[in-house]
Amino acid sequence: MDIRQLGYFVRVAELGSFSRASAFLHVAQPALSRQVRNLEIELKERLLVRNGRGVEVTEAGERLLSNARGILRMVERTYEDIDNARTGKSGKVAIGLPATISIAIATALIRRLREELSDAQVTLIHGRSSQLQEWLLSGRIDMAIMYNAPSSPMLEIHDLVDENLYLIGSEDAFDDPGPVPLEALASLPMVIACRPNSTRVIVESELARMGQKPNIVFELDPLETMFDLVRDGYGFTVASIRTLKSKGAGPGLAMRKIVGPELVLSVELVQPARRLNNRLHEAAFRILRDLSLQLLKNAQA
Repeated sequence: MDIRQLGYFVRVAELGSFSRASAFLHVAQPALSRQVRNLEIELKERLLVRNGRGVEVTEAGERLLSNARGILRMVERTYEDIDNARTGKSGKVAIGLPATISIAIATALIRRLREELSDAQVTLIHGRSSQLQEWLLSGRIDMAIMYNAPSSPMLEIHDLVDENLYLIGSEDAFDDPGPVPLEALASLPMVIACRPNSTRVIVESELARMGQKPNIVFELDPLETMFDLVRDGYGFTVASIRTLKSKGAGPGLAMRKIVGPELVLSVELVQPARRLNNRLHEAAFRILRDLSLQLLKNAQA
């Protein structure tokens, strides 16, 4: 197995066709097929299956594809690191953000990165915290903002802000302005995001400690739709002030603090614990950390 074979396999798998990969790589199709076949022989597994439209990746191929992307990214990083040792500002940096965080900071982040690291190629990728963790460990991204990152020797976690979660309902849904006990959520109709959404995990975990579970009437991912349903009286949801503001969902909604216990969503900046020393990534990390602290704290005000 060599780097060239892995690169050929990844390109064929991503493009779904030997002919398209051949044109992209400027490699003759028979040579490309032969290299992938040699890889299959070495691994004693079928990696690709031909169909009427091109090729499909087998289960073994999916496993190799995930690992191969990480290996190729590490090789690419090695070349970048050698070059970065000379300049300190060239190369690539990939940053992962949850969608609601991206709304708050992405534009300002890109502007700041462009001002201070003008020669760098910056990639921003959206994903759930569970996806971002996977991409960090596979080498697809270099750093990420995550919610409630799991304690792991493979991750280096830096606290940014803690966000209180509130019960959100329509303007006329609450009888009084006081806080709502957490156990009350077990009897209220809930409109909530699909698992593994971090807010939902917190709600379910804390209710489970009380021997309760939420009464979910709708589960869906688009936050705009979730807030619309709550505004129309279909139920209640749980969110932070920043999330509510980021979706422009304030009008027509009311919020109450959850107590007994309070629900807190930790926003953290995470890097792989094992990584190359890279001045570009260190500079990008500093910019991301400082800007996140400033904008996220302002968003909670």
